[in-house]
Amino acid sequence: MNIAEILVVDDEIEVCTFFNYYFQEIKQLPVHVDYSGELARKDFQKNKYDLALIDLKLPDTDGITLLKEIKTLYPNCEVIIMTGYSTVKSAVEAMKYGAFDYIDKPFNDLGELDEIIDRTLQFIQSKQTYVQNEMKTITTNFGIVISENSPMKEILLLARKIASKKLGVLIEGETGTGKELAARYIHNNSPRSSHPFIAINCGALTESLLESELFGHEKGAFTGAISRRRGVFEIANNGTLLLDEIGDASPAIQLKLLRVLETGEFYRVGGETPLKSDVRILAASNKNLRQAVKDHLFREDLLYRLDVVDLKLPPLRERVMDIEPLINYFIEKNLSDKQTQAVFTKEAITMLQNYSWPGNIRELSNIVSRAMVLREGSEMDEKCLPPYLLARDEKHFEKQNNENVELIEDPPQTWTQHMLKTIMEQDEVNLPEVIRMLEQQNNDIICTIIMKALDSTKNNQNEAAKLLHINPRTLRYLKNEKVKTNKNF
Repeated sequence: MNIAEILVVDDEIEVCTFFNYYFQEIKQLPVHVDYSGELARKDFQKNKYDLALIDLKLPDTDGITLLKEIKTLYPNCEVIIMTGYSTVKSAVEAMKYGAFDYIDKPFNDLGELDEIIDRTLQFIQSKQTYVQNEMKTITTNFGIVISENSPMKEILLLARKIASKKLGVLIEGETGTGKELAARYIHNNSPRSSHPFIAINCGALTESLLESELFGHEKGAFTGAISRRRGVFEIANNGTLLLDEIGDASPAIQLKLLRVLETGEFYRVGGETPLKSDVRILAASNKNLRQAVKDHLFREDLLYRLDVVDLKLPPLRERVMDIEPLINYFIEKNLSDKQTQAVFTKEAITMLQNYSWPGNIRELSNIVSRAMVLREGSEMDEKCLPPYLLARDEKHFEKQNNENVELIEDPPQTWTQHMLKTIMEQDEVNLPEVIRMLEQQNNDIICTIIMKALDSTKNNQNEAAKLLHINPRTLRYLKNEKVKTNKNF
């Protein structure tokens, strides 16, 4: 293996002696050891290293500082952080600054240590190919499309690194940014990939229904409980559970979740026997949970448990370079067997790139699907885009009244007339596809209105119902029947 000399930095003589033997005698690789940050600086300023193992706590400095200095001089040098202080949060922070991985001291599991070292050495040998293959896999298996210089690239590589760790992950981002896709990516790259992945929306159910969904219930626990039912904590045992929109969970549910995270135990609704479940918890939120803690709407101790690793997914307006690759991906996804080509004009792409995308990738997907139904030939121009995109001044579509939900001003009839005219001019129309698109668009519009109303009232269902001119019971029904079952929400 063509690896330059390896650097080990640790103030413990026993650790340095171990790695000296490990690399020279077992791995047959050159290694140099230093007992302080000062000695390490002198070394890596004059010698090039491909791999450095650095202790997080040193007498004269800290591992993250050394990590930054090494990465500045040698960006391709991979760093493994060693920690014996149970400071997992600091180790994860190091990974955000470019550390490849971290290992806990003492090295009780030599098999795990060997696996981490081998994986790092293999990555060093084929770094460029590895990254390219990983990006292709992300697109093929998860539908996550990014360009070469996308801000999502580093986020996904970090997600890949922490996938093998049993750490709490909080995925933050606006609605439609792909939080569930990121969670599935973590699950599929974890040792739990052969076990269930279950996502549950904490904001789509009432407190009692959510408790039953999470923990299950015993027969007779409440009216309608005609039999025992397992909850997702039981079903997802040994797998991964995504708690989506965790910020919408009630204080009572938050407390029960904290207990599960701390003890691994829970009770079914109406049950008296504690049950055990080994589940990795991932959480997602489109709200700022730290602000929610300040506003006394979310438990600080629960946030501490969930937020060991924080992945912030950028909105699409901050990923303009990804819009064209995403468009091409959605076009290919929507092409039928009989269709051979479809492409947006340059003017239409420019218009899409200049839009602010409040609905993010989900909105872009729907717009591409709509355009492919309306197109007259292989090209899709501005006429295939929704009417509200044709307006250059987006202020025209801002809220007209602070008490009303933001809606598109152009009447639906405008789009309907244009669609009918376009379809009638075609010799062949895929009617089932048109019906599916209309049903999906209708459902998406209803879901968007509901979610905007709830967001504007901080999830106060009574106030949101007033904005929508419906009663709270109808709102709850629509949330459960429309939002919960809509795969786009």
